[in-house]
Amino acid sequence: MGAAAFLMAEVLGVPYAEVMIAAIIPAFLYYLSLFFAVDVEAAKRGIKGEPSERLPQTLAVLRSGWDFPLPFILLVYALVGWNWQAEYAALLATAVLIVLSLAFGYKGGRVPVRDIVNAIVSTGSTVVDLILICAVAGMFIGILNITGLAFGMTLQLLAITGDSLPLMLALTAVMAILLGLGLPTVGVYIIMATLIAPALVKVGVAPMAAHMFLLYFGVMSMVTPPVALSAFAAANIAGADVDKTGWTATRIGWAAYIVPFLFVVSPSLLMQGDALNIVWAVATAAAGIWLGTIGIVGFFHRPVTGWLRAAFVVAGVLVLIPADMFPGAILTDIAGLALGAVLLGRELLWQRARA
Repeated sequence: MGAAAFLMAEVLGVPYAEVMIAAIIPAFLYYLSLFFAVDVEAAKRGIKGEPSERLPQTLAVLRSGWDFPLPFILLVYALVGWNWQAEYAALLATAVLIVLSLAFGYKGGRVPVRDIVNAIVSTGSTVVDLILICAVAGMFIGILNITGLAFGMTLQLLAITGDSLPLMLALTAVMAILLGLGLPTVGVYIIMATLIAPALVKVGVAPMAAHMFLLYFGVMSMVTPPVALSAFAAANIAGADVDKTGWTATRIGWAAYIVPFLFVVSPSLLMQGDALNIVWAVATAAAGIWLGTIGIVGFFHRPVTGWLRAAFVVAGVLVLIPADMFPGAILTDIAGLALGAVLLGRELLWQRARA
């Protein structure tokens, strides 16, 4: 989310901690989908993990770098526990990091003061780029507001979609991805928050969900071809084909294109509402992602092909639907879990018969 999360907090007029908490479950589900996809793909290709004797000892690693998590823990606590403004929390965490670096060093050696100064200077250069982006975006927003184009865009979207929430969500998702092909995340969010967010709120979407939806798809442009800058950078590192890497990123991150549509209509996925609903929504979403990934990758102890792949995907999508999405939605969870249990049981029985 980067700096766009702080901008979102300013636009919504809420503490940054509230934005951070709302983003926890969608982020967790995205990373979980990547973990499942890589794990199933590795099993499909017969790739196994490193032997335990070749892995570094956990205690040795913790002893050598116990101090590194402290600034991040302090940063989060300052934002959430003390409710500090983001800039003050970041300055405190940075100061603690500098002190720890000078006191304990890194890899057995003290960090030179020159390196710390160079890091501060390079960070300042990065911030300058961000300031320029925000300045240009601010002028753009000012022109839109003065001319009334922002309000006109809202009316046009409502006219095109006919107040249909699914159609408006699909249209805005495409717009966010297309804008993200040529703009940084901050720029995409500022434009979308100005032009599109009012239309989403107008049709009944909660402000937090609307802004999170737009930011989510603005970020997804980084792994969506034809540009997919993050995927292409990974391709260069791995020495892999650029186009294949881009489409692979889209395939293994398939859940990221579905989750935003779910949290728009289900506050439980944004950590809002009853605790039991939140736990159930996360558990079923995780199960749905796992089932869907089996179908998309096409492997569970053996290759899964044909109608079985489609059945796994259907089961996954059914389980993904949150129980509070609409009245009776829990029945879709039950149906998806039942279908998934039948499919998994079938594969496990085959494996037992083979053994």
